Amino acid sequence: MELRQFKYFVAIVDCGSLSRAAQQLFVAQSALSKQMAELEGELGTPLLLRSRNGVTVTEAGKVFYEYAQGITKQVGDAKAAVHVAADSVVGSVVAALPQSVSPMIALPLMRAAARRYPDVVFHLNEELTGNMADQLLRGRVDVAIFSPTMPAEDIAFTPLVEEDFVFLESPQDPRALPPGDVSIEEATARPLVWPANAHGHCTRWLVDAVLEAAGQPPARVAAEINSVYTLKAAVEAGLGATIMPLGLAQREVREDRLRAHRIDSPAMFRTLGLCVSVHLPTTNAKRAICNLIGDVIRDLCTSGQWEGTRLAEPVGKARKEVRASAPRPPSPLQPRR
Repeated sequence: MELRQFKYFVAIVDCGSLSRAAQQLFVAQSALSKQMAELEGELGTPLLLRSRNGVTVTEAGKVFYEYAQGITKQVGDAKAAVHVAADSVVGSVVAALPQSVSPMIALPLMRAAARRYPDVVFHLNEELTGNMADQLLRGRVDVAIFSPTMPAEDIAFTPLVEEDFVFLESPQDPRALPPGDVSIEEATARPLVWPANAHGHCTRWLVDAVLEAAGQPPARVAAEINSVYTLKAAVEAGLGATIMPLGLAQREVREDRLRAHRIDSPAMFRTLGLCVSVHLPTTNAKRAICNLIGDVIRDLCTSGQWEGTRLAEPVGKARKEVRASAPRPPSPLQPRR
């Protein structure tokens, strides 16, 4: 296989047709077709299905596309790295955020990157969590904010922040609980709205593990929704309650559109941190963006802008020590009356 075949294949999939890809690449369509035929012959499987309306990617083609994107990105990064000074912070970096993290840090992070590293082309992707490990391992993403649930043999994890989960409901729901803390039994007695298991690595997996350990599975799952915004709207509309990090709903809680209750369980929290592949090189730009992410999260946490969080201690520190030493920002949660 040749590098240009990877490049050609990515362009064809992105453009949706051979003709448009040929125009974009300034390559004759016949030459493009020949390269794809040779690539499919070498792989022993069709990657594209041709029709009058363009091309459709086969299942094998979808897998190859993920790798092809990563390979072309890494080659581009390598070319850029050898043409700059050893201490220069230039190039491109792709960071991925789960939907359950993006609302809190995406905009502050983009502003900080533009201000501090104007020569870095910074790409920020909001992803479903089920896709992020594969993207890191295939080189499409340089760094991700995630929980420590990725394979440790492939991903290096640096903890940054701890975030409590809260029980969220609509104040207008006739079954709404009075303000204050709730027990796990109270939180699971109502139908709950969840993210799907396939994309719940940063949220549902962690909550399910706590509920299972407590012997308190949800009474009923009212719906599974893979959109944070739609999920919150469903809770606000009274379709069910949910358990999620407070930061995701801090605006709705302050506007009294949702009511948040602290859950009486020391285990109902998640740790978020930097995830990078141990198999890929670290450029100056990648290292700089990783440090920047840590700075931004630290500022949001200690200033109280990211509610319900505290700074995480390095791996190996006890949870009790973290609670005792880290500052707790003001919270909109009210004590039980």
